[in-house]
Amino acid sequence: MRKKTTRTVEAGDVFRPSPKITFNVDDDGVTVFDARGGTYWRGNATAADVMAGIEQNLNVGAVVDRISESYGVDHHRVRQDVHALIDELQQSGIIRRASS
Repeated sequence: MRKKTTRTVEAGDVFRPSPKITFNVDDDGVTVFDARGGTYWRGNATAADVMAGIEQNLNVGAVVDRISESYGVDHHRVRQDVHALIDELQQSGIIRRASS
C-alpha cells in the first residue's frame, strides 16, 4: 500500500477517526480495528490519550497540553511525539484531518 502524502501537523488541526475504524481504550493503551482490511493496530497509553483527544474533537495543541500536564513531560518533547504519532496514524488511514 502506498503511503499517503500529508501536510505538516499544526497545533490548531483537528482530526477524526476514519470511516470503518473502531477503537477501544483500556488500561494498557488503545486497540484500533480497521474494517477495510481487517487489520489491528495497538498503541500505548499515550496513543490512547491521543485517540481519546481525537474522539473528543480536541485540536492537536490541546492534546499535547493535556498529555504534557498529565504525565509531567516537557511540552516540546510531547509535541514532537504526538505530531509523529498523528503522522503515522494519518498515513495508515486510521485518522483523517477534519473538514474546515
